[in-house]
Amino acid sequence: MSLFKTSSHLSLAISCLAFPAAALAQTAVVPAQAETQNEASAEAGSNMQLDVIVVTAQRRDTNVQDTSAAISAFSADSLETARVLSFEDLAGEATSLSFTALSPLDQEFNIRGITNTRLDSPTADQSIGIFTDDVYVGRSGLFNFDLYDIGRVEVVRGPQGVLLGRNVAGGAISIYSARPESTYGGSLNASYGNYNEKLVKGHFTGPISDSVNGRFAFQVRNRDGFARDIAHDIDLDNVDSVQMRGQLQYLPSNSDFSALLIADFTKDSSNGFHSVALDGPDAGAGPWSTARAQVAALRPEGLSIRESLPDWQTYKGDVNPTPQQLDREAWGLTLNLSNEFEGLGTLTSITGYRSGKAFSQYDQTGIGPSNNYGIVLPLLFRSPVRERENIKQFTQEIRMVSEQAYDRGFDWIVGGYFQHDKVKKDDIIAFEIATPAIPTLNGQSLWDNDGENTSYAIFGQLGYRFSEQFRIVGGLRWSRDKKSGTVTGLALETGDKFTPNDPVPSAPLAANYVEGGGYTTAYSNHWSQFTPQVTAEFKPNPDIMLYATYSTGYKGGGFEDDPANALAAQSSYDPEKVNSYEVGAKFDLFDRRARLNVAAFSMRYKNLQVTQTSQICLCNITDNAADAKILGIEAEAQVVLFPGFNLNGALTLLDTKYLEFTDSVGNVNDGKFLQRTPDYQFNVSANYVTDLGSWSDGFAANLSYSHQGKMSWSPDALANEPGYGTLGGRLTLSPTRDLSFSIWGRNLTNKVYRANVIAFFGDEISRLGAPRTYGAEVALKF
Repeated sequence: MSLFKTSSHLSLAISCLAFPAAALAQTAVVPAQAETQNEASAEAGSNMQLDVIVVTAQRRDTNVQDTSAAISAFSADSLETARVLSFEDLAGEATSLSFTALSPLDQEFNIRGITNTRLDSPTADQSIGIFTDDVYVGRSGLFNFDLYDIGRVEVVRGPQGVLLGRNVAGGAISIYSARPESTYGGSLNASYGNYNEKLVKGHFTGPISDSVNGRFAFQVRNRDGFARDIAHDIDLDNVDSVQMRGQLQYLPSNSDFSALLIADFTKDSSNGFHSVALDGPDAGAGPWSTARAQVAALRPEGLSIRESLPDWQTYKGDVNPTPQQLDREAWGLTLNLSNEFEGLGTLTSITGYRSGKAFSQYDQTGIGPSNNYGIVLPLLFRSPVRERENIKQFTQEIRMVSEQAYDRGFDWIVGGYFQHDKVKKDDIIAFEIATPAIPTLNGQSLWDNDGENTSYAIFGQLGYRFSEQFRIVGGLRWSRDKKSGTVTGLALETGDKFTPNDPVPSAPLAANYVEGGGYTTAYSNHWSQFTPQVTAEFKPNPDIMLYATYSTGYKGGGFEDDPANALAAQSSYDPEKVNSYEVGAKFDLFDRRARLNVAAFSMRYKNLQVTQTSQICLCNITDNAADAKILGIEAEAQVVLFPGFNLNGALTLLDTKYLEFTDSVGNVNDGKFLQRTPDYQFNVSANYVTDLGSWSDGFAANLSYSHQGKMSWSPDALANEPGYGTLGGRLTLSPTRDLSFSIWGRNLTNKVYRANVIAFFGDEISRLGAPRTYGAEVALKF
């Protein structure tokens, strides 16, 4: 797609941004959702000025408008208003961020076209870094739970190759929990929604002693499923979760030292997710969509898109089948120590430890030859997957940040980073087919993968301020990654109930082993890389920030999750590297009544890691695209039209393509748009707050709409998702500042869209996004 071509949706988005853009001559903008963290709106003497938020993406406390980077920042209030509970919800609010997922263990974040697509092997790194209270989260699926009791969220776009704890290629999402306070207080929220959703959350905070403050937060959520397993009469895509977090903050009087200890625990479970086979664009219906059509014809009520017939697999040695399910449990510790040295700077140590385990069992196709209706078609096989993970992660970062030069002079940052992960993961893939008897489509294969990852980095940044208006800053990071481990691939069982005596194990081990045979092999490799960054900042006046940045990013190589043989197990894919050029401008307009942020960027990727599912080998494969190119434009706008009424908008246009990319199964993808990347995105929202009788700010209303353009699910661009949008809103009555009653809704038009697609034998095996949800909430502060 050319950057200069727009659809009717783009015209709508641009018109929504036109008003604040017209005011370009005087002021500037932060993301629509950015609000104050600790600054009272009373500063302006009225509610005719936009709020600002303080961020730490550049390792100093800076106003978003004074930060020379593309950042979307979200306060606790803005997240609450939009009812953002998950990363999937966040994607609808943040500029250039999109989200796809096969399952909660296979979450995929995309910023500016760069995504970590199903890279769930023990040695895989994320293209988009996730950080919780400045601690890198290496396994996004296991450690990412609901967002609750949040202080702020920062989404930083583009490669972050110097200052963040871990080198990330595409961008970063940083979550900061709300901090302990020195006065007693708390909150309690309870809500009830459709699908029988019950959510209770709250926090308590206050002083424990003269120098120690504490905070405890919790959330309990239970919801029936969005879909139904009609074979076993149970819900799918349901939620049952418990989360809690405790903090102790030590702030001794007459001292520049501080300490913060955070402990958190999370646990959730469900009956697994819903898979539905939709007929793809290839000629003729695929086997699973055809089987669904036949089931629908046999049922008086038909078969809805949110109903399926997943199989429960009986594994070798088991007496009973294993139900489809997902169970996760994780806990973590974070210790943040900081000391300010007058005249020098601030020394900070961040230590993190996380441990977690997960078990997942799911039927990939949602229907197979063992369905309750006896429907058997050629190629109608089933392939349930069982995954088990056990992870331990330790991280340590130390950095020294100098005092900032405001008039003229140098400022600097130096630091080091260490990370060690132990990831034990086993996968069992089973196949079953009734007719025709194809040897590679029956039996069970097991992979037991025990990986160990070690990362080191040292980094530094030096800036010089020539005047209050002009500053240049440069940084350099050296990163080294070592990935090693042992993997066993075992032909666990041959045959199935239809052909029990078939001697050939299931794909992809079929070509190598008889039943009980397999391999055990060690794998190891290491990589290192320098990643520089240079930025020029210019502030002609306090309301305008102009910047230009050259930055680089790096993501280590790795090894396949389920290799077919010992040679494949020992063969690594290469690291990916990116060079990015970005220019940006931030404007505050009309005495901070309007803002506009714009950025244009060009990125060139080398050895971009691309994972896809191949129907040739019936396996996931990871290839290094020879090269990829990304061009893009972003705009974020916000305006106060009259007291209490804000309009917000954001827009992203992308032009991307693979260069010289032929994957390992022979598909030529040269010139194709990058997979799982919308060609455009926009979101708009309106917020209104006013008095209601004697109730000060007693009525609040929010309406938001987000839209993304067409997207391809695989590099060959054969399976595509049309553009779609979702609408959400919230109404709140507040008799007092401490008590409120709300009704809320998400995806109010009940738009059916897909969160994941795997194209297979003419079908598109799909996971659906959330349907319309709505409910009521009462919130109390004390």
